[in-house]
Amino acid sequence: MIIKILGSGQDAGIPQIGCDCDVCSRARKDKRHRRFGPSIALFDKKEGFCYLIDASPDFKYQLDMVKEELDKIKRKGRIPVSGILLTHAHLGHCSGLWYLGKEASDEKNISVFCSPKMGELLRTNYPFNLLIQRKNIIIKEIRADEEFELEGFRFVPILVPHRSEAADTLAYIIKSKKRTIYIPDVDHWTARIIEEIKAADIAIIDGTFYSKNEISRYDDVPHPPITETIELFEECDTQIYFTHINHTNPINRRGRERENIQKQGFKIAYDGLTIDI
Repeated sequence: MIIKILGSGQDAGIPQIGCDCDVCSRARKDKRHRRFGPSIALFDKKEGFCYLIDASPDFKYQLDMVKEELDKIKRKGRIPVSGILLTHAHLGHCSGLWYLGKEASDEKNISVFCSPKMGELLRTNYPFNLLIQRKNIIIKEIRADEEFELEGFRFVPILVPHRSEAADTLAYIIKSKKRTIYIPDVDHWTARIIEEIKAADIAIIDGTFYSKNEISRYDDVPHPPITETIELFEECDTQIYFTHINHTNPINRRGRERENIQKQGFKIAYDGLTIDI
């Protein structure tokens, strides 16, 4: 299996809309410094199956990244994914589904895996419900802590605490030769999540903010700051990658904060990163 980071940014990515900070200005001038909305792709190297976790606002560009990877294993397709697993209902994680509709690619029968609450939201709200009515997508409900298999990929969805204004939030344990956990969005680390991260070989986790002092409205959009996460897992053997990185996060620049992470053995995800498992 190959895991490819399709987007390592917070929901709106980098550059952030309406922002002229040095990080966003640099990303507008040089695409190497941009971060797409959060998403990963899982590839089966032998058969060429590909599943995405989340469909970000940058979905159409991320599909180009998927096609580049599939070219290496000689599999073609206009929309080259076997299905999409959703974590939750926020902008950066599900709005890319609209590209599958009539106004864009007008796909047929793309499987979308999600919790019952997320499924209800998709079925009852425009424009998602149009995708279902036209059979652009087919909703397939999954339940927390119940393992399921998709063409050799084994998943265990787990509930995580996050701002659930419209639906609940899932993270995914991915079982193959190694155990991987993907948690792009969480409000705080619970005892259960801490155990799951420590039990994993690879963890791709929420690194939105470096510290709580980064933005004035932190209490409205809480995420575990990287400084606290490092302290929590510094003795852990899990290979940890930080993703879902906000434009305010100082690790977007070369400096003390970035060096601190790397010196302690943690990694910073970036768009296009591949992890061969």
